[in-house]
Amino acid sequence: MSVSSSRVAEVRARLQALPRERFAHLPTPLDHCPRLSADLGGTQIWIKRDDCTGLAFGGNKARQLEFVLGDAIAQGADVVIQGAASQSNHSRQLAAAAARVGLDSVIVPRRDVMFEQGGGNQLVTRLLAGRLDPVPAAEWVTAAKAAIADQLRRSGRRPYVVGMGAERALTLAAVAYVEALCEIVCAFEDRGEPLPTHIYTTSQGSTQAGLQLGAVLLGLDISVVGINPMDETNEAYIPERGIADLVSAAAGALGYSDVTPGPVVNDTSYVGPAYGMPSEASREAIELLARREGLLVDPIYSGKGFAGLLDHVRTGLRGPDDRVVFVHTGGLPALFAEFGDG
Repeated sequence: MSVSSSRVAEVRARLQALPRERFAHLPTPLDHCPRLSADLGGTQIWIKRDDCTGLAFGGNKARQLEFVLGDAIAQGADVVIQGAASQSNHSRQLAAAAARVGLDSVIVPRRDVMFEQGGGNQLVTRLLAGRLDPVPAAEWVTAAKAAIADQLRRSGRRPYVVGMGAERALTLAAVAYVEALCEIVCAFEDRGEPLPTHIYTTSQGSTQAGLQLGAVLLGLDISVVGINPMDETNEAYIPERGIADLVSAAAGALGYSDVTPGPVVNDTSYVGPAYGMPSEASREAIELLARREGLLVDPIYSGKGFAGLLDHVRTGLRGPDDRVVFVHTGGLPALFAEFGDG
């Protein structure tokens, strides 16, 4: 299985045609995990290091926000709005990206169980953000963001909303991961290695959709598997059919029509006690990867995704003939907020 350089070049040319800001360190590294692969019976594991994107501790949102904020600036926005859990990686990276490009930011964190603790992502976000408007834990952040945007418009500002409920931003976030798929393919081909059979990522929507679209556009038989850190009880949850819709929307943003997304696999089996709470499986995954390969993942997103990958290998869903890339989406500040008790 291989892909022509002309096809990669065509996809990249369409990506370059979109409005974009530059602040992520790209391409990110691709690390092989030989000791862990041996431990797992020969299933070969690589880590795509999107924790190394460089913006305020890195993570997948830095890559996505290049396109999202490029669109915001092209539309004349002067303030961006995002809201999520108090330990949100997205909020942290948005506040940093907005500062880099000279936009004001409004962050809307939930007063959830981690809010009063204040460390980790929340500490970094408070250092970076122009304004924080916390909402009660039971309140829908999507509605709060819309209300803030209306208030800002009435005062003469030009807000741009990102994150859950913002379809344009979610679509552009997916577009960014088409480029990540191109990076993965080129890294393997530069090394003279066969391409991966599977790509795993911790995703509730856009990251997985972009990887899946990239595989479709490049004509590759690579299965993309999403491990979701939340289930349908969470406001931000996107079902598999919604992820398929994001694949189609991202294709349209790049000028492709009639793209068939293919089957979407988004596994909610590894959420643990709740979204935003560590699980025993994520703790075990963190310790195993740290002690076998010297790599760190977080307990809320990438740790749960890696726990899912480990379980898929251990239960025989993946085998010794499989070559798996795990896309590390970052989130490492959460280690200090939620994993510090040892």
